[in-house]
Amino acid sequence: MYYVIMPSQDIRRNLATEQYLLNQRTFDEPLVLFYIQKPCVIVGRNQNVRAEVDLKYAKEHQVIITRRLSGGGAVYDDLGNLSFSFVVNADHASFGNFKLFTQPIIEALHEMGATGAEVSGRNDLMIDGKKFSGNAMYTKNKKMYSHGTLMLDVDLDEVSRVLTVSEKKLASKGTKSVRSRVTNLKPYLAKEYQDITTEAFRDKLLLHLFSADTMEAIQTHEYKLTQADEQAIDQLVADIYANDAWIFGEEPKYTIKREEKFKGGLIEANISVEKDRITAITIYGDYFSQKDTQEVADLLIGCKYAPEAIKQVLAPIRIDDYFANVTKEEFVQLLVD
Repeated sequence: MYYVIMPSQDIRRNLATEQYLLNQRTFDEPLVLFYIQKPCVIVGRNQNVRAEVDLKYAKEHQVIITRRLSGGGAVYDDLGNLSFSFVVNADHASFGNFKLFTQPIIEALHEMGATGAEVSGRNDLMIDGKKFSGNAMYTKNKKMYSHGTLMLDVDLDEVSRVLTVSEKKLASKGTKSVRSRVTNLKPYLAKEYQDITTEAFRDKLLLHLFSADTMEAIQTHEYKLTQADEQAIDQLVADIYANDAWIFGEEPKYTIKREEKFKGGLIEANISVEKDRITAITIYGDYFSQKDTQEVADLLIGCKYAPEAIKQVLAPIRIDDYFANVTKEEFVQLLVD
């Protein structure tokens, strides 16, 4: 296994680096990335930014907003959070298998005293009934990454100030606020780690992953970005992660809003209908997908706004490729009763 410690504290550059290493570099072993960033919100590939983030507050407090390639929900990061990513060769069986990648992290946390840490639900890591890590996946060209957050010492008040989470999504988890269902890891660590910095925490996890005692012992496994790498990453930042067209997308005026929480996640459809035909549709949510859900939206343009017509249009595709753990019948019912 190789590792990369990202020097940037800008989430846009870190996500661009992750994408570049996935798509443009080939490694003969898995790659693990660690990155730490200044206050930011990262929305999932399929989410509506304006429904997830208090944009006015974010602007006033210089919270960076960007969108990632993977699905899942919006997360708030600051310098008290450690992000990690495993880049591997993909196979269909491993997509959605978060435990495969998070179990080594859980084992390391147990060694540091957080013995109650566990994998919970679809893609969360929990302790004492509260979430300290969310995880997401993305796959392309037979490669994939599984990335997640680790809330070591995050400003929890900021989480509830900047994120405006769907009431339906919160209700499905039996809670009433973002603040009430998340926690930091630091209080659960052993006494000797109570003053640990995010950087030292990162190094401790790295040493566990490599079964080593010192950072010097694993230096030969480190991949350092070249000048050519940096230039390519700069371009990705400009084209994608700092580009409003990617972050916000084009949100059409709509007359119908449909939202439902499924086993596979929350899906929101904003639909414009004229003369009984769908003229525009945007689909958001914290679901996971192996294919771009815009393809589904494109198929539905011009379709009669009726269940049977929608079923006929969607008949040639596997809906599970676009909305993991959601059936075609459930998706059609979401759009129209």
